Amino acid sequence: MSKKIIDHYNESLRVFNEIYKDLNKVENISKFLINKIKKNRKIFVYGNGGSFSDSSHFVGELTATYKNIKRKPLPFILLGSNMASVTAWSNDFNFNDYITREFSAYAQNGDVLFLLTTSGGNIKNKQSINLIKLAKYCKKNKIHLISFLGKGGGELIKYSNKYILVNSKNTGSIQEAHKMLLHSICSYLDNSF
Repeated sequence: MSKKIIDHYNESLRVFNEIYKDLNKVENISKFLINKIKKNRKIFVYGNGGSFSDSSHFVGELTATYKNIKRKPLPFILLGSNMASVTAWSNDFNFNDYITREFSAYAQNGDVLFLLTTSGGNIKNKQSINLIKLAKYCKKNKIHLISFLGKGGGELIKYSNKYILVNSKNTGSIQEAHKMLLHSICSYLDNSF
């Protein structure tokens, strides 16, 4: 069998075993989200690339259904899903600014932004600049920021009110861990409404 396949499998197993220590954070984040939902606040979700796909999946589980088909839809909103707006702004101006522009149209004090990123962003290295701009907007406007991070957490650690850092440099393993953690939140929320 290929060493690359075995290495990826072993890294993912290591990461899954290690994030077990963060399950209390998952419960804390889930309770926090429930409290926000009960106060009629909105939860926005976003990530770039594969993390955008995971964000979309997460929002789909909570606005449609995860397991409990009797649960009401929950107010989770995927940022960046209107491709006409994303491409218009990015083409005419700058991709790094669009998501903050869209977010500012809907978000209010007391809402929540949930970011997924395998890095955490680094302005110097031009990584996820759009996420760092979103995080700065949250801080300035008193919007709670929850981040699922990897690869050391980058600059988003300092802006996040709550975060879980997956200790890996392997993008695929980080995304797999994020998805497992997101499904844990879905499971908790499913049984709370």
